[in-house]
Amino acid sequence: MAKTQSSPGASILEYLRRAATPFFLNLMFGMTMFAVAAINTYELKIILTYALVILTFFTDFMLIRSMGELAYKMKIAGDRKREGLPAGMTDGGADGYKPAKEYRPYKGFVIGAVASLIPVIFVIVDVTAHSTGARLAYSMIAGWAFWPVFNTSTSAHILFTLIPCAVMVVVSGVAYILGSNKEKLRQFALKQREEEVAKAKSKGAKKR
Repeated sequence: MAKTQSSPGASILEYLRRAATPFFLNLMFGMTMFAVAAINTYELKIILTYALVILTFFTDFMLIRSMGELAYKMKIAGDRKREGLPAGMTDGGADGYKPAKEYRPYKGFVIGAVASLIPVIFVIVDVTAHSTGARLAYSMIAGWAFWPVFNTSTSAHILFTLIPCAVMVVVSGVAYILGSNKEKLRQFALKQREEEVAKAKSKGAKKR
């Protein structure tokens, strides 16, 4: 039977790689929120901030849902490997199957947690060191978590910025699972169609 167990190092690298894209997307949205913070009209600032928050999480959702779809395809390939069959996935002519990329229900939540790691580190530094520089860096590097809170209230406690991080984890986990379910349904429909075609061919052969 083919080996389909991923090593801890490969799994960690895969989480970091998967979390990198949503992190940089969130970085860009956060920088936009940083610019919005300079708007003097409170109502306009709030509307734009939360519109950007919604757009941030929607973009993350769509991205991570596609990761879930790919991960389920990898799981199907892994199942084939475990049955001693060809995985059916190629990457530039080579075997494209990687055990670390296989779907597991918890992986989306882990990806969201890794993408939220920088804000959490900044919160810990802020609470322990009360560093103005760290807070400024936080507002620039992870503004997607910082500005929804501080554009709402400049006197808010820094711990409230963990709320967007928690939302990120939930959105990522749900999107990943929904992506896998979408691919599962596609695979089911494909299998049914193949069975129907096989039955039709079988009936045609019997008539002859």
